[in-house]
Amino acid sequence: MGTATDERNRMPTADEAERLLQLARQSLERGDTVHHLQVEVGQLTGGESSWGSSHNALTPDETLSFFISRVEEVGWRLAHADHVFVETGASSSQRMLSSGDGTVNRGAVRGFFLFRRADAAGGR
Repeated sequence: MGTATDERNRMPTADEAERLLQLARQSLERGDTVHHLQVEVGQLTGGESSWGSSHNALTPDETLSFFISRVEEVGWRLAHADHVFVETGASSSQRMLSSGDGTVNRGAVRGFFLFRRADAAGGR
């Protein structure tokens, strides 16, 4: 049984995962030979920087392998994966007892996944 923490660390959400799986099914039915998905796989969070603080927290997606397995069950095989950090905000403040600034960044880590048809004879 899932907890609130389990649900919070799940990216994509259950609704988004179902939508993406439906796209994977449609792509397969259409006869596509490759399928590309973009999924949020982590979040970098932190509060406002004050007095030079720079506390950031990374929240990874601990269910990503489960989701990729579901896509493969549809009929795709993971061929390539890559990730990018998309900054959504930051705040900085001067340190009080030392030199320099403290910066807190916020954003999302997006995964880019390229799948190929699992059946060798598939496609057009």
